[in-house]
Order: sequence, then structure tokens, then C-alpha cells
Amino acid sequence: MNAGRLPGLRIVSSILRIQCVRRRLLLPFIAVFAAGCATVEPHLAPTPAIFKDSRLAFARSLPESLQTTRLPVFFATTRAATNGPEHFGNDAAEGVTLGVARVRLGEPGWTWDQLVASDQTNTIDKPRNGAVEAIEVIGRAGSDVSMNEADRAFVAAIDAQLARVRNPELVIYVHGYRVTFDEVAVQMGSFAHYLGQGATVTFQWPTGTMFWNYVTDCPRARRYIPDIERLLILLARTKAQHINVMAYSCGSPLLAEAFARLRAHHPELDREALQRRYRFGNVMFVASDVDLKTFARDHVQPALDLSRQVIVYFSRIDRALGFSSWIAGASRLGQPDLSDLTEEEIRRFAAEPRFQAIDVSDVRGAHEMGGMKGHGYWYANELISTDVALSLRYPIAPADRCLVNQPGTRVWYIPPNYVDCLAERLLKRFPELRH
Repeated sequence: MNAGRLPGLRIVSSILRIQCVRRRLLLPFIAVFAAGCATVEPHLAPTPAIFKDSRLAFARSLPESLQTTRLPVFFATTRAATNGPEHFGNDAAEGVTLGVARVRLGEPGWTWDQLVASDQTNTIDKPRNGAVEAIEVIGRAGSDVSMNEADRAFVAAIDAQLARVRNPELVIYVHGYRVTFDEVAVQMGSFAHYLGQGATVTFQWPTGTMFWNYVTDCPRARRYIPDIERLLILLARTKAQHINVMAYSCGSPLLAEAFARLRAHHPELDREALQRRYRFGNVMFVASDVDLKTFARDHVQPALDLSRQVIVYFSRIDRALGFSSWIAGASRLGQPDLSDLTEEEIRRFAAEPRFQAIDVSDVRGAHEMGGMKGHGYWYANELISTDVALSLRYPIAPADRCLVNQPGTRVWYIPPNYVDCLAERLLKRFPELRH
């Protein structure tokens, strides 16, 4: 090799190394932004594992009138209506609109038997389509404690749906950011299908579909906390036996603060009186983007006072919450660092039997369906979604739904024999489910 060419080769080699380093640093950001720009079509959540078990026949227990691919998903939304393909868009509206989304599960021509057959064979790699076929706007919600005509019609419509099912449970869901109205409606429609088509209500707040909307949309959503609080009060006037509530990602601080506000309005009532008045069963926080210290100080006790159980799902491999923790400089509830808590706070969590922390980090299977790695486990993973589905329907203690824990802690895990254990217990309690 010519010695005179060595300096030039060294310079070229250095430039190439710098470019490679930059490329490696940029790849994660490129992947993130590509995911943020991707259009997500409405699709059903993969079937939870217990509903695929060959020993059980959940569909057979449904009344014939509910054996349909179409079902209602009730909504309260602060999104503005649009004239485009999306029924409600990303802009904010004045007030809260109440209504019903008519959701189709599966392809347009599917029969009930085809939908049930697809429940047994679908995989995360080939998600099934769904659609919001029609919207029925009931009216504008009231703005104070009294009920207006739209509020009464909304409650009556929910009660009519509850009267059709054998298990009159009500589910409320508060979504995270970067989702469309139709996407949320179809997703929760699929869970309503798995749960026997009881009444499911979504609170939908305006958010864009780009990754960078996180910086603006989640803080802005705090303005809707009073609207969520009022929705909780309104739904307590239905005939639901229990009201189970779930919030995901940056929907979690909205729900947590709504419960804190609601509890503060009744300083004279003890837990038993609050239970009689509101009938909240499980209050669930999933992959929650809420400050851990704030939750421990301000949110957990009001939620415990108002409900039968508080359930927190968390994961150490949730990259979205790792990113959020890095931005905030403090750990999040969905990826907690216990060093952020005082010893007194940790002892209080450990001593409360109605508080459950469920570590899903090591559960086998998928932990996302698009988006950031590890953040969508509650619907993407068939084992985790089984526990979520059960908790959306019944306030069952964790040991009774086959979870295991470390002695002396409130941290629970999904064991390897989870589905077998759960199937055996369901058959013992409900022998009519035997296939």
C-alpha cells in the first residue's frame, strides 16, 4: 500500500465511523417517528387466551339476541365532529357530546359463527378488521350536578343495554394519546364482545396521531378532568351492578385526578357509604404515565376509598414510559422506581389488601401492536389481556384469578400455568361453560 495514501484513508475511515455512529443514534428516533406517522386502521384486539381454551364455550352462554357481529359502544367525547371518514377528529369541541357508536366486528359480511370461529384462530400478526358503521348522537351533556335531557337519555340507553345481559356490569375506558375515535371504539367493542356484550363506555379526548403530539396533547388533556369526574357521577345513576374503570397511558393521570376530585366532594362519607353511592368495582391503571410520587401521595387513597380494588399493571420493558420518565426526571406508575417513594409510602402499599400491583414484564408473548415497544401489552398479549378482561368484568381478588405473588408483598405475577388454572376454576364455578 502506498504510504502517501494513509492519511487520506484514515480521514475517510474516521468519516465512515462517524456516519455509522450517527446512523445508530438516529435509527431509534426514525423508528419512533415512523410509528407516529403510521395510519392505524380500526381493528379488534387479539382474543384473550382464556376465550380460546377448548374446554370453554363462552359464546354459547349468550342469549340469541346478542349473538351478532354488531354491538353498541357508548361514548362521551370532547372531540369535535367531522365530515370526513373519522366520525370525530383531533380538534376540541365545546362541551361533552354523548352518544352511541354502532360497531361492526370483523368483515362486513361475517355471520356470528364466523366471528366466533375467528376468535379461536386469530393472531397478533393478522389483526381482524372492524368499523364504526354509524354514530347516534344523543346530545350535549350537562355542565353541573343536575341531569339534563341528554344525560337522562344516555343513562336510559345504557340501562336498556344492561337489561339485555345476564351480568349487568358497566365498563368505562379512558384512552391514551395518539389514537382515533374509531380505533378506540372498535378496540373496546372487541372487549365488550369477549365480556358478553355488556355496556361499555369510552371517554374520548382529542389527540393527534403523531408521536410528537405527546408533548402537547397529554398536558392539554388535563382540562377534561372535570368532564371525566362528571361522567363518573352520571354513570353511577345507571342500574349497573358494578362500574369497572380503566385508564391507559396518559389517560391515567386524568382518571386518577378525577377520582381525587370526586372523593374530595364527600369528606363526610366513609368508604362503605361511597361504595353504596357509586358502586365502583375495579379501578385499573394500565401502563400508566402518571408520576409515581404524585400517585402515592394524592391519588391512591381516593381511588381505594371509592372502589373495591385498585389494580396497577406495570412493566420494566415499557419503552414509552422509560422515555416519559427521562423527560419528567421521575419514574412513572407504569414503570415504577420504588426509590422515589418513602419507606412509609411503601409500607402503606404493602399493608393495603385492596391494592394490587401486577408485574407483567416477563409474560411471554407480544407486548405491543405498533407504537413503542412494550407499551401496548394489555391488549396485545393474550395472557395479560385475559386478566384485564376478567378485571373489567368482575372485582375478583388476584389469588382467586390464579395470580401468584411474592410473600409479604402486593406485587403479583401471571404464572406459567395461568390459563389451565383459570379454566379449571371457571368450570368449577360455571359448569355450563363446559364445551
